[in-house]
Amino acid sequence: MNLKILLIIIGFINPQEQESFTHYSTQINQMYEDVGAVVTERFPIAQTLLGEEKPSFIMVVEFPNQQALQQLFTSEEYKELVPYREKAFSKLNVFLSTQ
Repeated sequence: MNLKILLIIIGFINPQEQESFTHYSTQINQMYEDVGAVVTERFPIAQTLLGEEKPSFIMVVEFPNQQALQQLFTSEEYKELVPYREKAFSKLNVFLSTQ
């Protein structure tokens, strides 16, 4: 049985680092494609109804398998992208789920 590997990402974009966000987004989307991952859902957040924080977006990325996930996050290309990620987001929560 091959379980779907899902990343659930809750992002808080740093408005002072739009250039870093654009660079990170462009590069990470290409990396997703390279390992066969697909962004299945993107939700811009309009309002917080419960809680203290309002994220910029919630996104779901489906990976074909655990190996693809590991390949992306352990690659040198991803490691080089981390400083842009750190600037691009004031806060970033990433969760792993399987189906």
